[in-house]
Amino acid sequence: MPYIELNDIKIFYILHRSSAPEKAKTVIIIHGAGGNHLSLLWVFDYIRKKYGGIFNILVFDLPFHFRSAASAGESILNYGFSVKDADGITYYAETINALSSKLFGEGKNYILIGHSMGAQVCIKYASLFLYNVEKAMLIAGCHNTHISDSFIKSLEKSFDRTIMLFLRDALASKEKNVLNGALTDIKRTPRQIVINDFKYSKYYSGHCVDDLNIINRGKIPFNIIYSKDDLIIKDKCIIELHKKLTGSVISDIPARNHIDFLYENYPMEKEIDKFLLT
Repeated sequence: MPYIELNDIKIFYILHRSSAPEKAKTVIIIHGAGGNHLSLLWVFDYIRKKYGGIFNILVFDLPFHFRSAASAGESILNYGFSVKDADGITYYAETINALSSKLFGEGKNYILIGHSMGAQVCIKYASLFLYNVEKAMLIAGCHNTHISDSFIKSLEKSFDRTIMLFLRDALASKEKNVLNGALTDIKRTPRQIVINDFKYSKYYSGHCVDDLNIINRGKIPFNIIYSKDDLIIKDKCIIELHKKLTGSVISDIPARNHIDFLYENYPMEKEIDKFLLT
């Protein structure tokens, strides 16, 4: 399996290189809270099959998610993983910069695609590395996720029950086989890391104004994709983000739930085509 070691952490990634890599643009795909590269594998495969000749495409697991772990095989607790809530989204953005620099060299331009929390990571990355971003697509993600303290406390007290309720909303389904499959997926990532993701996202929701202002000064184009049927990311927040990002376009597409964007969704294919080719 392909790994790159960054500060004693092995980052798992899957990379498709274009047949003309020296001329190709690079698409970086970023998963959401508690997710991993599998969460966005359909997006990766769609772009690879249709545009693999003209794009490099990178998908990966954020630190300590699924296959990305401490180099020495230590547990997260032994490794001493502790990133403050205030630094979490920044930590993920800086990890992506370090990973992409190792794979492609310094000073390259990237096209970003982020889902859910991955949208916040895209915003932070674009703010920190303004001249490394050509454009970005935010899928079912917003600057302000309205995560409550009570939700975080409930996760810490009763993780399985609380995350199951969250998944029920994310999937707009009460079917046990669907929910158990989703729970199995999210449990590939240690529960404390999943909890940390929600903490990072909550903190960032109240501290992203400067990032949005920097992006506006840099005039980076953003495509914001959402669905009114998404029970996790509310359309009110999406419309607010669209207003705050002056260089953004917004598309409401048919999707049954928060995850439906990522599984052979024909309207999503059309949005990807439009985004990559304009």
